[in-house]
Amino acid sequence: MPTTPPSRPAARPSGPPGPVRSVLVLTADAVLARHLLSVVAALGLEADEASTDDLLRSAWRGAAAVLVGADQAARVAGLVLPSRTGVHVVGRDDERAETYAWASRLHAAAVLLPEAAPDLAAALAGLVSGDDRGRVLVLTGGSGGVGTSSLAAALALSAAADGRRVLLLDADPVGGGVDVLLGAEHLAGWRWSRFASARGHLGDLAGQLPRCDGVDVLAVDRTALESGALGEVQLAAVLDSAAASHDLVVVDLPRAAHPAHDVVLRRAATVLLVARADVRGVASADACLRGLAPRCRELEVVVRRGRGHRLDPEVVAETLDLPLAGVLEEDPALLAAAERGDPPGHPARSPLARLCRELCDRLVRTGELVA
Repeated sequence: MPTTPPSRPAARPSGPPGPVRSVLVLTADAVLARHLLSVVAALGLEADEASTDDLLRSAWRGAAAVLVGADQAARVAGLVLPSRTGVHVVGRDDERAETYAWASRLHAAAVLLPEAAPDLAAALAGLVSGDDRGRVLVLTGGSGGVGTSSLAAALALSAAADGRRVLLLDADPVGGGVDVLLGAEHLAGWRWSRFASARGHLGDLAGQLPRCDGVDVLAVDRTALESGALGEVQLAAVLDSAAASHDLVVVDLPRAAHPAHDVVLRRAATVLLVARADVRGVASADACLRGLAPRCRELEVVVRRGRGHRLDPEVVAETLDLPLAGVLEEDPALLAAAERGDPPGHPARSPLARLCRELCDRLVRTGELVA
């Protein structure tokens, strides 16, 4: 049992009410500036060009989005600014390699102009209404076999049943595929291999992905993914696009998170760590937590109980020094339902379905998650 619980991540700051209409535009390239300023002006947004480093530091956090010209990327990297979402590295069409390289280093989306001007406009369009980003909820296991993927799938289905546009994103390339859990492995649509070269804003992914019971599913193509990890630039492009078109993005993250998964953790307002209610389960969850805590804004724990796993959930949460999000009770019917191809969370009276409704009531419907 761990004796020194990890420090809790700092609570997320509350943002200003209403839409933020200022976009930070950083470039000394006259042609690039003309393109960027025209896109910003066409959307009714204001451009802040931050001519000095002090002005840049001051405007960095508060801007609704940051457009960094490839010519200014080295300057931005040298300032070692705080990590934030909504950053785009923008270059000309003939600066592809340089733009992509800086986007990867700055953990940003890549945009090539003028070719991708419509995509950039689409990424910024939500700022006009103040509804530019959907909510991102990440689930990961504190040890193997705790039902993280089933909980992620059931939570996505519960939110979709409540009338929300939901994307279930599988970020585990060796996890077997969340589409199998939903019985959607045979449905036509794009898998992760289709996004191997994805950069920047991808538009609305709905209609391109398999859809099951109102949930758009982006799963791993088990026959086509050559790498053991998904690329950070690809993950950023998909997350930015999904958050612009969907109300909720539920991410099933592997226990052994790859460095590329940092982009997912940065965008998540809340990460749910699923921990088994026994001594070894808590010790394993504690080891995972030490790596997760510095990379997340907010963490909570879901405690998985079952035969031989009977520690009090409150004791588990207190030991891990995390808020208790809920308790996932063992349900023998869940395995049988999976073998039949039934999605997790059915029937509605199951322990899993009840937990998902509780989580939706608190984390989704109340608007507590703010990306």
